[in-house]
Amino acid sequence: MGRRTFAILKQLGESQWWPREQIAALQVERLRDLAATAYEHSPYWRSVMDEHRITPAAIRSLEDLRRFPLLEKATLRERREEMVWREEGPRVKMIRTSGSTNEALQFYTSSSREAAINAVRIRGHRWIGVNKGDREVYFWASPVELRTQDRLKRLRDWLVNEPLTNGLEITPERVAQYLEDWVRWRPACIFGYPSSFLLTIQMAEKAGIDLKELKRRGTKALCTTSEMLGEVNRKTISEAFDLPVYDSYGLREAGLIGHECNRFTMHTNDEHVILETINPQTLELTEGEGELVVTSLISRAMPIIRYRTDDIVMLSRERCPCGRSLDRIEISGGRAVDFVVTSRGKWVAGYFLIYICRAIPGIIKFQAQQDCLGKVRILLVVDECFTPESADRVKLAVRARLDSDDEIIVEQVDDIKPSPSGKYRPVISKVAQQLRERGRFVPDG
Repeated sequence: MGRRTFAILKQLGESQWWPREQIAALQVERLRDLAATAYEHSPYWRSVMDEHRITPAAIRSLEDLRRFPLLEKATLRERREEMVWREEGPRVKMIRTSGSTNEALQFYTSSSREAAINAVRIRGHRWIGVNKGDREVYFWASPVELRTQDRLKRLRDWLVNEPLTNGLEITPERVAQYLEDWVRWRPACIFGYPSSFLLTIQMAEKAGIDLKELKRRGTKALCTTSEMLGEVNRKTISEAFDLPVYDSYGLREAGLIGHECNRFTMHTNDEHVILETINPQTLELTEGEGELVVTSLISRAMPIIRYRTDDIVMLSRERCPCGRSLDRIEISGGRAVDFVVTSRGKWVAGYFLIYICRAIPGIIKFQAQQDCLGKVRILLVVDECFTPESADRVKLAVRARLDSDDEIIVEQVDDIKPSPSGKYRPVISKVAQQLRERGRFVPDG
């Protein structure tokens, strides 16, 4: 694909051991270059720097970053076309993401940015003993990925040893088939959502399926992403599979931010990001815990500078026994995802809704609520791009994804309030919660 992934990976393999001062010097150099690029090619950032009297060449320390204002999600959404540099390089394109707070965003990426993200992901996998080319299973999928599982896609997966398992829809029958496929494939690692692993465990235990067979067949580790793992869930998953469970953390619009090493320390990818924390109420800088603010040093096509993530984290410079000089991060306020349970007994992960809403213009926030079996309410916060026909598209897409005759109610609301942790949950299902508590996976009747 013409990307410099492995050249970047080689550099990352060296810089992770550098003295902290050398890494900081690299960050300053890349920040200065990013600011210069933004000033020259982005009308939005040029106006910001002129207003705040920021001269790219005058950036000499990380403290100079604080002269930039915070970048809000609403600003990124509204001023996107003024931020982008379309001629940055090959394959500058717009992609859509919901983000961890369910607020739909469209932003631009490029070949150079994706190469850097892939390189740092490969480095993180190496930390847990998984090398590029080792057999891996990805226990997730977007509908686009699922639709493209044709012969060519299956051949590519076979060539790179990275097959895909549908983590969006889980039933007891599918769990049995998944385990049979995985045992036959003998992957070194399985990557997936914590909620998908947990539901698999519950269904496997009910069916008498031994998940530890994967370890006996050569699987070395599990790796989670996209949701808050937590030590209780880590212990549950690890004991069920008899395998270590490692976590990773990132935002689509900001790239891969952290990955755990084999000592279970989540290191930050300091060569690619500068991280700060703020008090989300006062917006003042904090030491240690606070709302994460990210500056992406690799996002040249669409500069992301001091971007508020809405995620609550703890930053630390405590050295890890692994010897790497990279900082560390702990996720304090995580992301929750639940399942919708259809009247036919299918458990469908909340992420199905994220992908539906990415495909329909005008949706800003969304949430599925299921108070009783057979009925699902879809709450939407929309803008002027949302039409009456859009509501019908949502209903049809949800019905198709659920593959049931359950009643789908689409309701436009002024706002969707976050949970006490400050996060918006894609799905709140009392049905799933009650069935889990009762140890059941098939509704009565």
